[in-house]
Amino acid sequence: MRAPLLLLVAFFLLLTGCSSFWPAPGETPLPPPKQAQLRQLELHQFELQLLAIRGAKHCLPGQYIKLQNLYLQARKEALSGFDHDAEMTLLKYQTHNAVIQQQMDWLEYNTLCLQPNYSEVELKERFLLYMEVDNQFALNKSTLLPKYRESLRYAAEILKRQSHWHLQLTGYTDSQGHIQGNYMLGLERANAVKDSLIENGVDPNQIIVFSVGENQAVADNTLTQQLNNRKVEARVLVEHHAQSIHRVFNIKDWHAIRDGL
Repeated sequence: MRAPLLLLVAFFLLLTGCSSFWPAPGETPLPPPKQAQLRQLELHQFELQLLAIRGAKHCLPGQYIKLQNLYLQARKEALSGFDHDAEMTLLKYQTHNAVIQQQMDWLEYNTLCLQPNYSEVELKERFLLYMEVDNQFALNKSTLLPKYRESLRYAAEILKRQSHWHLQLTGYTDSQGHIQGNYMLGLERANAVKDSLIENGVDPNQIIVFSVGENQAVADNTLTQQLNNRKVEARVLVEHHAQSIHRVFNIKDWHAIRDGL
C-alpha cells in the first residue's frame, strides 16, 4: 500500500508544482486573463484524468478522444496567444464534457463497462491527498491559504462525482489562546472548507463539520508544529451504491441509451 501512495504523492507534486504552463522564476508574469484561462485548462486536464480512472477510455473511447482533442486544441490556442479562439474551444469542451459525465453516470450504475483496474480505493486516496496539503491556515485565521484553496478545487472535482461518499470535516487549532475560542476557530475552519467545496459544486448534504479545537493538538513548541496543528482533517464514509443492480453491458443497447441521455 505504501508504494501506490508514494506514487500518488509524486503525481500530486507533479500536477501542482511542475506545470509547464507557468513562467519560470525571473520571467515576465502572465497577465490575469491569461492566468485564469491556463488555470482553467489545468482543471480540465485533471477532469480528463478522472474520466480515465472511471473507465471513459474503455467505455466511451470515441467520446473520450473527442474531449481530449478539444482540450489539446484549447491548450495550443491559449499558449499561442489566441485567447478568443481558446475560449470558444473551451466552451465546446465544457459542453461535451457534461454529456460524457452524464453518460458515465448511467454506465457506472447500470453496467459493468469499467476498466478492469478501476479502483475506488485509488480515487479515495487521491482525494485525501488533495484534502491534506500542508499550510492550510494562518495563526488565529479561518481563511484558506491560497495553495489549500487551489487543492480543494481538485478535491471537489472528485467528491461531486461520488454522490455516495459522505465527508466528515474536523477543525483543529494549535494550543495558543483559550479553549473555547479555539473550539469556535476549529469550527470556522471546517466550515470554510465546506463552503469552498460547495462553491466548487459539491452537494452540501454530503458534508458534515465538527471541531476539536486544541484538544488533540500535538506538542507545538515550534512554529512548524503550531502550523501543523492549524488544519481541517477529512474523513470519507462510503455508502454502497443503491441506484440499480449492475448488469452486463450490451453494446447493441447503447445507441438507444445514448439518445435518451
